[in-house]
Amino acid sequence: MFALGLRPVRIGALVFVLLLIGGGHLSSAEAQEVRSPKIGVIDMQRILRESIAVQTLSSQIEALRDDYQAELRQQEEIFREDDLSLSRQRTTLTPEFYSQRRSELEKRAAELQRKFQERKKELDRLFGQGMSQVQQVLIRVSQEIASEKGLDLLLAKSTVVLVKPDLEITEEALARLNSNLPEVSPPAPVE
Repeated sequence: MFALGLRPVRIGALVFVLLLIGGGHLSSAEAQEVRSPKIGVIDMQRILRESIAVQTLSSQIEALRDDYQAELRQQEEIFREDDLSLSRQRTTLTPEFYSQRRSELEKRAAELQRKFQERKKELDRLFGQGMSQVQQVLIRVSQEIASEKGLDLLLAKSTVVLVKPDLEITEEALARLNSNLPEVSPPAPVE
């Protein structure tokens, strides 16, 4: 470059002039096409909290949990009665037979605990499946709204500090979600 005798400042000026002459500037039609991105904001947590489907799902899971808890209390009561009965018989039983019965009771208690831990995991899994269905429909609804409004970017409200109300699509998304998915029925739990 310097072999031509041009200094760095002159090269920069030459490049700028060439850009202006060679179309480095925007025509008026191109300038009109360049626009700021259109942004929307959605409160996903509020929608998931207030949606009819999530409320229904939560109620269903809670009812199953209550049923399991009632069954657990019943089984625990039976276990306590058996434990108390065994304690009363301790003086009449041989040490070996008492030890065997105590071991059986402990195994039964461990099995009961394992069973109810599995049921808790199953309820969590069912709730997760239901929430996944809700989230899929919410994403589809959000995409539809964004497309209809010509949005280039949709932000979660949790990541935004301030937002003008006219940029928020939460109410519309919640209404559409409730319309498209009024309830989620989780599959029957495994017994």
